[in-house]
Amino acid sequence: MKKLILLLSLCVAIFTANAQIFTEYFQTARIGGNLEGYNDWYVSLKSSETNGVSPKIAEGALFYTGYAGSNIGNVAVLDSVVGATSATQRISTKIVKFGSDTLKAVVGEKIYAAFLANISSHSYRSYRDFFTYEGSKTSSMTRGRVFAKVSTDGSELFIAVTKNSSSEYVESSSIPGLTLYPDVNHLFVLVYETIDGSSNDIITLYIDPDLTKSEAEQTNKLVATDSQTDYSATAGLGINLRQRGIGAQVGGIRVGKSWDKVLLDIPNAVNTPKNGSTTIWTSGKNIMTNNKGTIKIFNLTGAELISAKTDGCLTTNLSKGLYIVRFNNVDGKTTVSKISLN
Repeated sequence: MKKLILLLSLCVAIFTANAQIFTEYFQTARIGGNLEGYNDWYVSLKSSETNGVSPKIAEGALFYTGYAGSNIGNVAVLDSVVGATSATQRISTKIVKFGSDTLKAVVGEKIYAAFLANISSHSYRSYRDFFTYEGSKTSSMTRGRVFAKVSTDGSELFIAVTKNSSSEYVESSSIPGLTLYPDVNHLFVLVYETIDGSSNDIITLYIDPDLTKSEAEQTNKLVATDSQTDYSATAGLGINLRQRGIGAQVGGIRVGKSWDKVLLDIPNAVNTPKNGSTTIWTSGKNIMTNNKGTIKIFNLTGAELISAKTDGCLTTNLSKGLYIVRFNNVDGKTTVSKISLN
């Protein structure tokens, strides 16, 4: 019995950790005011990164279909003039906390930082980083550097990622069939995966992911290849907005340890039966419940695909992918769950 209670407690703890989300939507920031000084954002403590001026807050939100941080709040504006030279570059930092708990790298876990960005065609023509993780409270220790540049004529956007290098880029142009444009909303997901060891943590950047598919099915991704030291297990982590010549509106920031929770605001419980009066799971393309009732199935953009009664097994011909199920049992209780059909 003690072992069972311990196991259940561990499962609850893991679920709770995965469900924790930090959000920054700039909802209550003063329009036209400085980012720094709002909601504990501050200028970098590294002297060479305190030049120029703070990003400003502008009214209006960015939109990306299916993303949980879409169309909420306002945006921070990075000025393409600020940071065009080293004499004006500036880092603005926010330490990420879940309540009173500071975000930390844990071996075997991933950290997901998702954000929307609309990058200006007036941005620099060579790679400059504009978003990173931060691992120091006394100076600056950036990891997971997201770079951008625009083509000479300003018509095309290029994105790159490194672990910390300023030159060993892995570029979006290496992804077959992917063309990006400035002055368009894009969704980026910067993932820090902690691996046992001192310099082998993995940085992955997803670009405009297809939110009807799982993380494993995404194809628009870049994996950094440069070797750098890792964040320590005790370092409190944050995020940086960096002004180095990239003009951008940035908003809809969500940070956590689950792809589903960060991107879709759904707990990480795909294909996992739940304790309680109603359980929903899948078997092939069949949707199973332990009660009779009515099922509605939606895609991840919210469109209703199926509405039917079930005796406990509903057979579908839906394509492989992720769906939302709303189940009303015969007693009138409603259960909502995310499922994966294979």
